[in-house]
Order: sequence, then structure tokens, then C-alpha cells
Amino acid sequence: MPGSNAPASDDNAVDVDLVAQARQGREQAFNLLMQRHSPMVVRYLARLLGNMDDAQDAAQETFVALHRNLHRFDPSRTFVAWLFHIARNKGRDALRKRTAMRWLGSDDTVEQFATAAPAPDTEVSDRQTLERVDSAIQHLPEGLKTPLLLSAIEGLSHAEIASVMGLTPKAVEVRIYRARSKLRDLNAVEGEGIA
Repeated sequence: MPGSNAPASDDNAVDVDLVAQARQGREQAFNLLMQRHSPMVVRYLARLLGNMDDAQDAAQETFVALHRNLHRFDPSRTFVAWLFHIARNKGRDALRKRTAMRWLGSDDTVEQFATAAPAPDTEVSDRQTLERVDSAIQHLPEGLKTPLLLSAIEGLSHAEIASVMGLTPKAVEVRIYRARSKLRDLNAVEGEGIA
């Protein structure tokens, strides 16, 4: 996973090289980009959308859009920030589609969203606490949910998140603070209701 062992700049240099190769038609380079980044894109979208099937669909759409737009990649930006910008847009599209389906009365998966399971690699001793946190995250507005998830789950810097969202790093910091405050408030309310 990018950023886990090597410095982020080294990971970005590898990504920029793979993008250059993919632009030249080397499909294996694009496949390597997908292998490197699809787990974190799916993880982010699963938390954003609250449903693994929708997350996998949106991730697939993210990589299709990425492939189509390789020529637009600006090497002065980090690849991960550009990728998450695309993933965020695809996630928003999925949320809009879900809203439209609910309006039309044909969304038969509403109950699945309330019971979204944590990622398989997550080890948590208190499952009830995790479910409360996941539920609280789902109640956050997207503008607070995205910076929180990209920071806490994917480890992106405030500058990278700012690039994804079109904000300043300070605005990202404020949104993460607000998201955490809302989560504490929601968990306190839910905790009282459970006791």
C-alpha cells in the first residue's frame, strides 16, 4: 500500500512513472497502478457509501475514468490526490443515484446501508463500538466525511486532501476537527440511548 513503508514522494515518483508508461499504451503499467491503489480506493468508497457493492462499482468507475483521463494528469500534483479527486466524484455520483432511486421508490438496498460491515482487515475487539462509529460516520455530511476518511483511514496529508477537495489545507483541518466533534456528539447521544 502506498505510503505505508516508503516516503510518500518515492511512492508518487513510482506512480508518475507508471502513468507515463500507461500513457504510452503499456497496459501493465496501468494494471500496476490499479493494484497499488484499488484497496484504498475501495476502502474509502465503502466508508463513504456505506455499502461494499456500491463501493466496488464506484471504484471500477473511478479506474475507468482514470484510464480515460491519463492524458490530463498533472505531474506537479500527487497522483494519490488526483485519484481520490476522481474517486470522490464517482462516490458523489453514486450518492446522487441512490437519492434518485429512493425518490423513485426503487431502491431495494436501503436496509443494507444501515448495516454496513467494517473492512475485513479491520481488527476491533468491541464490535458494537465499531458499528456505532460506522453509523455515526454515515450521518456526517459528505463535506466532513471525505476529509475525515482520507485523513484517518488513508493517511493523506491535509495538503493532499485539500487538492482532492479544492480547499486550503487549513479548511481541511477545520473540517476534520468538525467531523471529529460531530462524531463525538453522535456517539455520546447513541451511547446514552444504548445504556
